Amino acid sequence: MRYFLVVGEASGDLHASRLMRSIKALDPKADFMFVGGDLMAEVAERLPLVHYRELAFMGFIPVLRNLDKISSSGYLVQEMMRAYNPDAVIPVDYAGFNLRYILPFAKEHLDCPIVYYIAPKLWAWKKWRIHRLARYTDLLLCILPFEQEFFGRYGMRAQYVGNPCFDATLPIREQQAALPSTHRQIAILSGSRKQELAANLPTMLAATKLLACSYKVIVAGAPGLEASDYAPYLADYPEVELRFGATYSIVAQSEAALVTSGTATLETALLGTPQIVCYRMGGLKISRWVWKTFFSVPYISLVNLILGREAVPELIGSEVEPLGIYHRLKAILEGGSERSQQLDSINELRHKLGKASTSDLAAQVVIAEISSRRRTSSD
Repeated sequence: MRYFLVVGEASGDLHASRLMRSIKALDPKADFMFVGGDLMAEVAERLPLVHYRELAFMGFIPVLRNLDKISSSGYLVQEMMRAYNPDAVIPVDYAGFNLRYILPFAKEHLDCPIVYYIAPKLWAWKKWRIHRLARYTDLLLCILPFEQEFFGRYGMRAQYVGNPCFDATLPIREQQAALPSTHRQIAILSGSRKQELAANLPTMLAATKLLACSYKVIVAGAPGLEASDYAPYLADYPEVELRFGATYSIVAQSEAALVTSGTATLETALLGTPQIVCYRMGGLKISRWVWKTFFSVPYISLVNLILGREAVPELIGSEVEPLGIYHRLKAILEGGSERSQQLDSINELRHKLGKASTSDLAAQVVIAEISSRRRTSSD
């Protein structure tokens, strides 16, 4: 069978590639066409129609500046999707592009189920888009425990299939006892987009400067970025190491981490490392204003959203400043209640997510949805 997937960032590339492997295990003749990255290309044995790096724009102004590029890519993908005539369309997160270019077109021009994997976080903001999602999606595969009930209230068929971060971090977690005991190490995960890097990394580096004599500081390079993207910020910090392709092992071997909000907050917690969540975009005050004005959830990190309380500290906008981060980080590194409370929360989080083999279950559901559509069509 033919599967058409659409991904817009590095984490989506990882999780979609795992889903593709699981589909191939059930459907050895599976063929894939996709918008995505290198990991998906490895499984599909073909290049993406559009690499996610060409579409990784964040924020109103960057999107506006690149609107022509985004729209031309969208129309190209539509043409290829129609020519490919897939047995299933599988959007993966990336709500803006998928809701605009993929879902309506697939619903109107293709006779196949649309199975949305990794539900877009519309419960956080832009709730008005839920009605559009419900109109064009046949089945929504959720990766956060509360999402199935939330989207169900809008009349959507939604199913919780576990969290792919649980699966992705499992090999490292199983090896942690055998990993070198690299204590006195701090990890910095400053986002997967250039805008996030510019807004957060300088402050994160400044916060660790006073600790650099006692702790090794490693910046985990994001898959969608290059060393040249980090170079301007690291120029004044020769003692800080930049390392690509080893984010999970860096985090697992670190005593604490500074993390820009996103999937990385959940991955860091699952890997057992206490963290401070730092998020700033644009001016110091505007980030907090945007958060309070447009977001409808009490927390910015997935860890706190899942647990329903502030289990890890969140710093937003003007709160992202070196001295404040330094003091919070020092408290975690020194042990005591700050550290022990986060470690207790990590155990609770792992128990709450509680499902491994997420991609296997998602693949089963996708194939069952295709079979159901075919039976309905033949009746």
